[in-house]
Amino acid sequence: MTEPLSEAMRALLARKREWHRAQARLPLREKVRILLELQRQDLPLLAARRPLEPWERPWEITP
Repeated sequence: MTEPLSEAMRALLARKREWHRAQARLPLREKVRILLELQRQDLPLLAARRPLEPWERPWEITP
């Protein structure tokens, strides 16, 4: 049997749900910008392990 959620957990899940809704409402341009930024942050970790394939490098896009 599972235990009921605490108030703190309910509040956390509600904030998470609202964050996801806010992300879904973002314009496509902003979603792509965020995606490319996350790829750039991940790049050093991947490059430290092995040579990168050309398709793994983030696109250079200027606003």
